[in-house]
Amino acid sequence: SSGINAEYGGAFMKTVKLLAQRLLKNYVKSIICTSKLQQLMDLLEVPDSFDGAVEMAQDLICASGILSSAMVAKNTSAYEGFIDSIMNVLEQFYALGQSYVCDAGIPELLEKLSLPDTMIWAVEIAVDWFCN
Repeated sequence: SSGINAEYGGAFMKTVKLLAQRLLKNYVKSIICTSKLQQLMDLLEVPDSFDGAVEMAQDLICASGILSSAMVAKNTSAYEGFIDSIMNVLEQFYALGQSYVCDAGIPELLEKLSLPDTMIWAVEIAVDWFCN
């Protein structure tokens, strides 16, 4: 349904914006815009499946600063990477068990799974799927 897609799209865009904010807070624009994607991913400490989200954050900073629908369309694979990371989190949830996951807070789950805080929205969605 489109409502579900909108929810994940919203979480994905929040993640992209968070990554962009974190880059801008810690690095000058010229470094961000001349760095290779892998360097930026290492700086942000994000999983490989976030490559598209990081690329979009770089586009956001270095291109027009506007997330156009064309940019989003170009980055469908980025979105799929984001969904993949939600699925990976879900697999780990099954190992932890429902009573633990659904009683734990998001910060606790991020720590338990050794995930970077840039994955907060991916984890929120995984919790939503797993517990509701």
